[in-house]
Amino acid sequence: MIRYIKYLLYFLFVFYLSFYANKSALAEDNTAIIVIDAEFSLPNSTSAQAVALGAQLAVNDIEAMGLLKDRRLIIEHSDNRGVPAIGVDNVSKAAERSNVLAVMGGKFSPVYIEQRPVADRLGVVLLDPWGSADDITKMADGRNWAFRLSLTDQWAASSFINEANRRSAKRIGVIIPNTAWGRSNSSALKAASINNNIQIVSEAVYNWGEKSLLQQYQTMLEARAELVILVANENEGALFVREVANLSKEKRLPILAHWGITGGNFVELTNGLIENIDLSVIQTFSFYNPISDKAQSLIPRILEALHASDKADIKSSVGIVQAYDLVWLLALAAAKANSFERNAVREALENIEKYDGVLKSYKRPFTTENHNAPISDQIFFARYGYAKDPLPLY
Repeated sequence: MIRYIKYLLYFLFVFYLSFYANKSALAEDNTAIIVIDAEFSLPNSTSAQAVALGAQLAVNDIEAMGLLKDRRLIIEHSDNRGVPAIGVDNVSKAAERSNVLAVMGGKFSPVYIEQRPVADRLGVVLLDPWGSADDITKMADGRNWAFRLSLTDQWAASSFINEANRRSAKRIGVIIPNTAWGRSNSSALKAASINNNIQIVSEAVYNWGEKSLLQQYQTMLEARAELVILVANENEGALFVREVANLSKEKRLPILAHWGITGGNFVELTNGLIENIDLSVIQTFSFYNPISDKAQSLIPRILEALHASDKADIKSSVGIVQAYDLVWLLALAAAKANSFERNAVREALENIEKYDGVLKSYKRPFTTENHNAPISDQIFFARYGYAKDPLPLY
């Protein structure tokens, strides 16, 4: 009898271990991780923090609404410092973890460009809520694992050229970084200027970390440019503004800037000299434009997270909003697939019919032929005023 009791106790013990091991495995299968791999530790940058905030707000709302039922998404962070090699290492490590569904990046296109082949090879969804280089989502042989809800350089180039035409500026100069992002803009602007009665009279290249951009700007003046298109992030953008603002008034050309400058403490870095120049920046969203009820409802939650009291204190709003909508699209795909299995979610992303988001209402945001959510109709130009984010120009 004692022997049978021992066998019974042993059986119950094994059953107990098996039950809780399976329960633990089930819990792990029902939880998927989105790794935000971005430039968190980069001085003066606010873009990574904005993306992370938007993603977390989306995850909170998805769980509150019960979209995924017994499944849930969680957010983790990794820091690539804006360095492509670190970004590649981070996405590789993330892809090795079976419970990581997706990696979402920050603002740096060169990082995405290097991460994309790794994501394709290892089969992990790469989400882009900011990077604009056209090649990030370029369709290629095999499966494309990169999905973007952001401005593209092709769309930006068309908008820059249209704005130059609106201002009757037929001779433009272009200042670009010596990076994949710079080269993407160079190609896009040259293509957009064809048949638009616009001449690119000078193109100057700079390296990140340069101490002066006056030499590049001087080539614009010598070429008799009437307007300058500046492709830069906050550090080089502020340096450029300070140098141009200190020139005599007749030498200060109007500037159209790419949105990299909005990803950090740009205004503070200009030391107030931005007031002395005519600078407009391309954008896709502003809390100062007429916005949806869904966007309006985000404002108090963003302010609470930022420990701020006024929406003028919100920085990098495009990163917040575009990350929010992109995470929702990922969740809708997971719900459609009824799974966190990566292939199933990737295919479901290509077949979402519609989503009423914060930025806009989307119909077929992604297809098998195109992984760029259609937001070109949201583009406008803005200027810095009393707000930390630029205010809509018109």
